[in-house]
Amino acid sequence: MSTDSKNETHSPEKTKTAPRKKAAPKPVDAEKKPAKATKVAAPKAAKDAKPPAKAAKKAPKPDAEKKPTKAATAKLAKAAAEPVTEVKKTSTVSLITGFPGFLATHLALEIAKREPLGDLHFLIEKRFQAEAQKRLARIRRESPEFKGNLELIHGDITKPQLGLEPETYDSLRRSITHVWHLAAIYDLAVPEEIAFLVNVGGTVNVLDFCEACTSFKHLNYVSTCYVSGKRTGLIYESELDEGQPHHNNYESTKFWAEMEVQRRMDTIPTTVFRPAIVVGHSRTGETDKYDGPYYLLKIIDRMPKWMPFMNVGRGDTVVNIVPVDFASSALAELGLRDSSVGEVFQLADPNPMRARDITALGLKCLGRRLAVGMIPPGLANRALKNDAVEKMVGVPREILGYFTHDARYDAANTARALQGAKIKCPHLSTYLQTLVDYYQSHPEGSDSARRRA
Repeated sequence: MSTDSKNETHSPEKTKTAPRKKAAPKPVDAEKKPAKATKVAAPKAAKDAKPPAKAAKKAPKPDAEKKPTKAATAKLAKAAAEPVTEVKKTSTVSLITGFPGFLATHLALEIAKREPLGDLHFLIEKRFQAEAQKRLARIRRESPEFKGNLELIHGDITKPQLGLEPETYDSLRRSITHVWHLAAIYDLAVPEEIAFLVNVGGTVNVLDFCEACTSFKHLNYVSTCYVSGKRTGLIYESELDEGQPHHNNYESTKFWAEMEVQRRMDTIPTTVFRPAIVVGHSRTGETDKYDGPYYLLKIIDRMPKWMPFMNVGRGDTVVNIVPVDFASSALAELGLRDSSVGEVFQLADPNPMRARDITALGLKCLGRRLAVGMIPPGLANRALKNDAVEKMVGVPREILGYFTHDARYDAANTARALQGAKIKCPHLSTYLQTLVDYYQSHPEGSDSARRRA
């Protein structure tokens, strides 16, 4: 899903200023005898010598004691404000897949802030060119401190050598230091063949690229908490293959992809990230990915106001939701650390809300009455199997499992790693109204959700 771009790293030599030579003292002619030395040499020398106090008094003050003029002060301030281009260092040369997707865009903004002299190359499908150009302009606009290169490269992760021309592939192979692999099919109802081609086959091709790189330092692979499949109870970051079945082809193919990533971690320095359900920005509500809890908002919004709403099941299970600003900040912060290599981080809310509490708060935010009673999950699932019903409510039946499945995700490793960075996941109750406000003010977007991660 992208092409490569030629990137050159320059390390300009430092210009050294030769020290100013001090004037050599005049040699003393030791062999020359002074005339009439016995009569006048000593007295004359004493008479002509200036007292030390006077010499010190008349000596010019050193430059450091001089008070600088206003013009000199302004000149120094200007010089300090100007970037020192002579010492520019391109610390990271990144290749990002999954752009111009929602999470990849926010991740790029975070990397640009942290690596203002780095270079960002985006492997994209040609059909996303126009949207990708808009998002590059946004990165430049929102990260004015970023002075590196931004480049779109047409390619395809499902093809050998990422679908790149040999020259382009070789150029990237020699320059890339960091790879951020986010591209995936996120459709919960995706057919197995397509999901396997993109999620597993595409990941294998990215791994092959990383192994071929000559300046490579770090692969950041974005998996998902839901590789846990149908497991219940507390799920740790150190766990992956516990013999679990999965709810859908999205989960199973992301599981197999992470299995391959972890299998090759001995030869490819890698960090694995498992986000929970990613929603809009906690402060602005901005999103272009209307899934997860947005499906709940859709159902509530489309129901007549007089019709009472019912919970699906008892609503005791928790639903793990994180805002995109937390997910992207954690990704960039940990993904740029050498110490993160070999680690697995679950980007999850340590205090998730229960399904019925999310429903109650969602109803309140939309100005609706509280839920009355419940509908058994089995009955709701059978109803959504009817194509007409599924189309009417605009929700895939696969989403029900995420509101009724009792799985909790431990994020202790993530919390420890982020402790000094002051990056914390906000509680959903503090920003759900913001998500609802954005959803209501962007109704067009809510009906055209992207399903490309």
